[in-house]
Amino acid sequence: MRHKRFFNILVACLLLLQFTVYPGYAKGADQTVPTLTSSSGKTSISADQAVQIAKSNFKIPEKYTQLFTSFNDNNNRRSYSLNWNSPEPPGGNFQVGVDANTGEILNMYNWDQPGKPSFKIPTISASEAEKTALDLVTKLAGKYLTDLKLVKDEGQVVTLNNYQPFMYNFRWVRVVNGIPFPENAINISVSGEDGQVKNYNFNWTKDLVFPDASKVISLENATQVFTDTPLLELQYYLPPVMNPKDQKPQRVLPVYNLSSQYFNGAIDALSGKPVTLDSQASLYKSFGSVNGVLGSITQSTQSSSTTDVKQDIKADAPQIGRDEAVEIVKKFIDIPKELTLLNSSLNPDWQNPNTQVWQLDWRNQPSASRDNRYLSARVNASTGDLIGLNMPSSISTKDTTEPLSRENAQKIAEEFLKRVQPQRFTETRIQTSFQYGGKMPNSQSFNYVRQVNGIPVSNNSLNITVDTVGKGVLQYNMNWSNVEFPSLDNLITPNQATEFFLKERPLTLGYTLLYQQTEQKDVRLVYQPQINFSPSTSQMIDAKTGEPLDWYGKSKSQWVKPLYFNDIQGNFAEKEIGLMGLTGAFGEYGDKFNPDETVTVLGLLRAMAVAEGNGRDHVLSDDEVLKLAKDRGWTKGDTSIPYELNREYLAKIVIRLLGMEIAAQAKGIFAVPFADANSISSDSLGYIALSWGLGILKVDDSTFAPQKSVTRAEAAYALVHAYAAANRP
Repeated sequence: MRHKRFFNILVACLLLLQFTVYPGYAKGADQTVPTLTSSSGKTSISADQAVQIAKSNFKIPEKYTQLFTSFNDNNNRRSYSLNWNSPEPPGGNFQVGVDANTGEILNMYNWDQPGKPSFKIPTISASEAEKTALDLVTKLAGKYLTDLKLVKDEGQVVTLNNYQPFMYNFRWVRVVNGIPFPENAINISVSGEDGQVKNYNFNWTKDLVFPDASKVISLENATQVFTDTPLLELQYYLPPVMNPKDQKPQRVLPVYNLSSQYFNGAIDALSGKPVTLDSQASLYKSFGSVNGVLGSITQSTQSSSTTDVKQDIKADAPQIGRDEAVEIVKKFIDIPKELTLLNSSLNPDWQNPNTQVWQLDWRNQPSASRDNRYLSARVNASTGDLIGLNMPSSISTKDTTEPLSRENAQKIAEEFLKRVQPQRFTETRIQTSFQYGGKMPNSQSFNYVRQVNGIPVSNNSLNITVDTVGKGVLQYNMNWSNVEFPSLDNLITPNQATEFFLKERPLTLGYTLLYQQTEQKDVRLVYQPQINFSPSTSQMIDAKTGEPLDWYGKSKSQWVKPLYFNDIQGNFAEKEIGLMGLTGAFGEYGDKFNPDETVTVLGLLRAMAVAEGNGRDHVLSDDEVLKLAKDRGWTKGDTSIPYELNREYLAKIVIRLLGMEIAAQAKGIFAVPFADANSISSDSLGYIALSWGLGILKVDDSTFAPQKSVTRAEAAYALVHAYAAANRP
């Protein structure tokens, strides 16, 4: 149910955002929506016209009878956000964004909450989905087609889960002077279940000046600059915790990763110099960071003599109480008298699941002026460390004087950190301290990255924001993992790491966009490591083996990727094997399937786990596969599991997959048309009758032969037809 809850929360947040940030109106779908204008002037397109434009391009599902309309004015682009919803369950949302000046469709998002869980098998081919996507691009943005290039994700994996249908994703990238400009693009998602477009996003920046590409440095020179700088640095990397309930120690990997001092490995193609993080650091918009997952985890390679000592915190160690946690907060800040402690809770820390944290929230009583003030803090219940603080500027001293310089704000930040974390502060280095130009902002943020054995630790830092007007701390957060760090012996050299990295992600020429503080847009021509926008894109290099790693810390050999088998042509299960290959299942032999080989029970269970998406976040050991199979009921109640898969046991597994075991266990109601029906155990007859009757098992003989071994082709056939049976209305 995790995915289902996520989408519910996402839709709720989108709706809440519209009503808390933008002026909005809620009307029935058949009622007239008032014309909305921005504070800076009228628009060319009225709200009513925007609704008609949306309806003329998309068929709004009839069940969505409520329309919520809001007006947005962001980055000099005025637009309407039109949201159709249903007041009756099951829920869903159909959202369309329309440019208020040109009438262009900017985005569309269509989400239907499923009435009941069911497995989703793609019935639409990739080529059919691509045609649907191209037709929509032609319809909505046809005048831009000559400047667009389709970039396919060849690594997209089909997932047969029971939450949402598989989506084919397509991306058309803007091309200028034959050079890609990935920040301007059209993204489309098409459902593999029914071929409906579920998502459309159009991003196009006008009035840009693109540098002449006639005088770029050569790729060889750019590669030399990348190597000499160097743009890769040695780090300790902590992969994200995917399951907070997992009791395994968090992994720590020495890696070579792109340095945060530079702009995602970019080299200016005209000057030949690395693009550094200067005064515009926080305003860069990069196509080189996949989903932004690694945007701020790296740090300078300056060495440190600090050596980490692991804190031995036991799960049953005594913990401080709420009142003691409150007193710890009061040691470091003055809590305004008008604020009252209204909420407190003890919760596990997400990145350190064995650690309990006190969450403390103070609020004032809302006044007629609606001057709602609050303060929140987090305290480690085991160590008593203040690890989080949030004090918005509304409770800071109101001051109309000139904001502090960044240098003076940094002094306030460091004084606070030295009081709160005196020892840990000495074990950090500031992340790329730069000076702002022009008018100083009302807040300044600083990130002090943890150093162990002279190298930075990803996602471990002391982060702090200072109110430059109120001259106090606004926010503070400490992320400091309780882990053991491996030695730095037997590492590959930086030059070797660069060679491995650029082999996996060669430098490519492209335009990228920089946003200035004055909102001026600056296009730069750069060489940058190639990105294919796939979740398994190599983010870093294992510093011991030289193997590419993704952001889960998995090596390339562990990545789940679609498989295209070269030995299945003409096989009776060619279609089914091909579909299972797209999920990444049955990949024991690479691009060979070996259809006539006998399959093991473990091999079948592993294929089921991969097909349902469980292999994408981590590689499962044999014991983990067996545990997952037991937890999901695939091997429920079995005291022993055979090594080789036979027809009788296959029937049990697929019927359990369908949740039909209760029916299969009924006595005296089943019969099968096989000559050897009398040899079938009464305990297995129901499973076999149901799986045969549903067309799941491939049996061409007049006998069933329950103990006959199952081939890999027969197993793939059975799985696909089992998932198809689960998806029947």
